[in-house]
Formats: sequence, structure tokens, C-alpha cells
Amino acid sequence: MLRERIVSGILADMSLAGLVLVVEDEDPVRRYTVSLLEELGFTVLQATDGVEAIALVRERSADIIAMLLDHSMPGLSGEEVLAELEREGLTVPVVLTSGYDRASLERRFAGHDIAGYLQKPFRIETLDETVRRAVTGRAQAS
Repeated sequence: MLRERIVSGILADMSLAGLVLVVEDEDPVRRYTVSLLEELGFTVLQATDGVEAIALVRERSADIIAMLLDHSMPGLSGEEVLAELEREGLTVPVVLTSGYDRASLERRFAGHDIAGYLQKPFRIETLDETVRRAVTGRAQAS
């Protein structure tokens, strides 16, 4: 009941809905995040690793309103993904997702433009607020 009220309240403001890229190597976490974002009215692209994420951003950067990026993945880490995107001049609001606390992530990613942080596990309200803040920040910067 509470979840239905929260979602219906969130869905009342769909003006910021759009395409979100979820980059997460753990299948259950990725599926959960995607389902929450879809419940919130977003369209979702999925990447299971950094290489796939970079390819998707290259193809769809104009369409992607935000990217949820796992900071720790096999292969390319979140930091390496960000560095490559920055090197190529591709800008997408990035929300880092991690089981680590925000303070340690802020130190580690100090040289990068991060639009938000989500500590796993997160709730739908926190996800919604963080993604919308990231998107609003991008809109205000343009």
C-alpha cells in the first residue's frame, strides 16, 4: 500500500522520464534496478560491463539522460569507464552505485564529474530522487 502511494506520487511528475543506462555486472542487482526505474517511468538500457557501457554511450549519448554506474566491476572499473568517456568528450550525468559509503567514493572519484551517489542496497524513493537530481542538474547546466 505504501509502495503504491509512493509510486503513484512519483509517477505524477513524469516530466523528467527518459532513457537511463544501468551499468551493473551483478545480474540480480541489475534486474532489480531496471525494474525500479521502469516502475518510475524511465526507459532503461543495460550494460553488464564497462566495455558495453562505453559502446552504448558512444551510440546513444544524446538520448541517455543519466547513467547508473557500478564503481566496482570486473574488467573496466567504474573509474576507468568514466576516464574513457571523459577522454572521448562524452558527457552523461553519472550516478555511482556501490556498497561502499559515499565519503570513500567521493575521495576516490574526486577528479570526475559525478552527479550523484547511491549506496546499495537502495530504495525506490532514493533511486528516484537521485536520478531526478542528476537529470535536473544536467538540464540546469545546459
